[in-house]
Amino acid sequence: MRTLVIILLFSLLLISQINTIVSIDLWWNLKTGEHIIKKLEIPYTDIFSYTLKGRDWLDHEWLSQVFFYIVFSNFGWAGLNILKALVISSCFFTLLFLIYSKYKKIVFAVFLILLSILAFGYRSFVRPEIFSYLFLCIYLYILEKEEKMNLLPFLQIVWVNLHGYFILGPLLLVLYAMGEFFSGDRAKAKKFLIYFLWVGSGCFMNPYFYRGVLYPFNILADVFTGQRLFMRNVHELMMPIKASFGKFILFWVFAILSSLTFIINLKNVKIKHVLIFAASFFAAYMAVRNMPIFIFLGMSVAGINLNEASLTRNVSEKKYYIVTILVIGFLLYMFMSDKYYVMTNQLGLRKTESGFSRLLMPSGACDFLEDNKIEGRIFNTLDFGPYIGYRFYPAKRIFIDTRTDLYKDSFYELYRGAQNYPEGWHELHREYGFRIVLLRHLFGGTERILRYLYEDEDWRLVYYDDNSCVFLSDIPENKEFINKFEIDFENRKLSDPDISLQVAGFFEKTGEISLAEQIYIELLREDPEFLEAGNNLATIYINSNRLDEGIDLIETFLEHYPKSAELYANIGTAYIRSGRMETGLSMLEKSARLDPYLRKASYMLGIVYLERKEIDRAMRQFIKYSRLDPYNTEVHRILGDIYTEKGLLEKAASEYNEADALAGLRPSALE
Repeated sequence: MRTLVIILLFSLLLISQINTIVSIDLWWNLKTGEHIIKKLEIPYTDIFSYTLKGRDWLDHEWLSQVFFYIVFSNFGWAGLNILKALVISSCFFTLLFLIYSKYKKIVFAVFLILLSILAFGYRSFVRPEIFSYLFLCIYLYILEKEEKMNLLPFLQIVWVNLHGYFILGPLLLVLYAMGEFFSGDRAKAKKFLIYFLWVGSGCFMNPYFYRGVLYPFNILADVFTGQRLFMRNVHELMMPIKASFGKFILFWVFAILSSLTFIINLKNVKIKHVLIFAASFFAAYMAVRNMPIFIFLGMSVAGINLNEASLTRNVSEKKYYIVTILVIGFLLYMFMSDKYYVMTNQLGLRKTESGFSRLLMPSGACDFLEDNKIEGRIFNTLDFGPYIGYRFYPAKRIFIDTRTDLYKDSFYELYRGAQNYPEGWHELHREYGFRIVLLRHLFGGTERILRYLYEDEDWRLVYYDDNSCVFLSDIPENKEFINKFEIDFENRKLSDPDISLQVAGFFEKTGEISLAEQIYIELLREDPEFLEAGNNLATIYINSNRLDEGIDLIETFLEHYPKSAELYANIGTAYIRSGRMETGLSMLEKSARLDPYLRKASYMLGIVYLERKEIDRAMRQFIKYSRLDPYNTEVHRILGDIYTEKGLLEKAASEYNEADALAGLRPSALE
C-alpha cells in the first residue's frame, strides 16, 4: 500500500505541475540562453532595448537560461513543462525521503505534501527559481542529516549561477548555526559557521564576481524598503495579504496548519526549526514570490514536529493508507478536470495544457509587423517586452520589459505617465522617435493611451486581435502600410475571429460601443450564462440609459451568480439612475462587501453619498477609488470640489492640477 501511495503521489505531483505556461519572463530567458550558446558569451550589458543604451546588466540566471533554451529547442513547451514538473516533484520527494529516513513513516509527510501542492499552485511557473527550490530542499536534507556537508560548497557554485535565491544556502547555514548556539551546542554551531564560510566563498564563483554576490541584497533592499516604484507595482513582489487575501486562501490554510504543529510538539521543538519556520514565513509574508520558500521549509519542519510530538509519533500510518489514496485520487481529479484552477480563480491562464498562454503573447501583432516588413522603433507595453525581444532581437530592440533590476524609477515614471498623460506621451515620443506602437489591450492599465491614440490623427490603427493592437505613426515612411491596413470601424463588419470577449473589450475601450454590443449579444446567444458577457452588455445598456433592459438582464444573471460583486454594482447603478435610491444604495453596499476593491462600487457609492450630503463618506469612497485607479480625471475633480468645500485648498489645488494634467490641459508634473 505504501508503494501505491508513493506512485499516486508522484503522479499527482507531475499532473499538478503541467499546466498552461504563463511566465512572460521566459521569453527573454530563452532568448538570452540562445545568445549565450550561439555567441559563447554571457551578457554584461543590456542587449534587448534601445532605451537602456547598453546599461550594465547582471544576468544572474544565465545557467538556467541555457538549460531552458536547450530543452525548449529540442522538446518545445512540453519539454519545459515536464522539466518543471520533474524539478518540483524532486523537491517534494527529497523532503519526503528526509522525513522517512529519520522516522521510517510517510503519513504526515504525505499529508503535508498534499496541502503544499494546493498552496504551491499559485507559483507553478516555468522560471529559473524552480532550480533554487530544488537546491533549497537538497540543502535542508543535508543539514538535517548532517551528512555529506562537504558537498555544499560545490552545490553553491552551481546554485549561484542558476538563480538569485542562491543567498538562501548561506542563510540556511546561519539559521542552523544560531539554532545550535542558542540550544547550547557550541560545537555544532561552529561547524555550521565553518561551512557557511566555505559556502559563502563559493558564491563568488560567478561571472560577475562580487557584484553577483551583492545582487540579491540589492534586490532585497529595493523590495523591503519600498523605494522602487517599479518594484512596488510588480504583483509578485507585493505582500500576499495585500495583493489578494482571498486568492491565496489555500496558502494561508497551509500556514495556519503547519504553525499548529509547533503547539502539538511544544516540548520537543528545536530552536533551529523555529528560526527556519519564522524566517521563511516572514519572507513569504513580505512578497508573493517567496511563498514557495515557506511552503518547502514549513512543510519539512511541520513533518518533523508531527513525527516527534508525543501525541502523534505513535500513529500507525497503515490505518490511513486508504484515506490517503482517496484524497490523492480526489486531487488528481481536481487538477485533471481543471476544477482546482476554477477554485483558485486561475482558469483563464492556468487551464491544464502544455503550451504558452496565447493571450499573454502578441504573436499575431508580431507576425503582422514581420510579414509586412514594417520598420522603425517600437513602443511596447511592459509585459509584451520579453516576447517582442524574443521575436525580433537583434533586428529590432524593445522599449521596456520585465527586468525590474534594470529600469530605474525615473524611466518607469515616464513610461507610466506616457500611458495616462497626453503631454507625457508627446514627451516620450519626441525623445525616442518610435514609429510603431504595440499595445496590450487585454486586462487593465492601457485604456487611456489606447483611446488617446485611437482618436489622435497622428496615429493610425492598422491591426488588432484578441490581446493586442498596432498603431503606426502617420509619417511618410508608414504611408504605404497605413493606406493598405488602416482599420475603419464605420464600415467594418464583424468576422468570426471578432466574436470573443477580448475583442469586445477592445471595442469598448476604443469607443466602438455598438460593435462591442453586437459581440456580447452573439456570445450570449452561444452561452446564455456567460457572466462576463452578460455583465458587460448590461453595462452598455445602463450607460446608454436603457435601464430596464439592463436591470432585466442582471436579474437573470443574479439567479445563476448570486455572489457576483460586478452584477450588484451594475444593478445598483441602474436603480440609482432610475430614481430608486435606497434600493440602489443597498445593492452597491452589497457589492462593496463582496469585493472591497471593485472600482465601480466605490465610485457610485461616492456619488450617492454626495447627493445625500454625506461629504465625509463620499470623500472616503473617492479617495479609495483614486487609489485603485489614480488616473480618473473626473474623480480628481470631484475630490477637488470636496476639498474646496472643506476648506482644504492645497489638497483641492493638487487634485485640480492632476485632473488638468490627465485631460492634457497642462504639462504633467511627472517630467
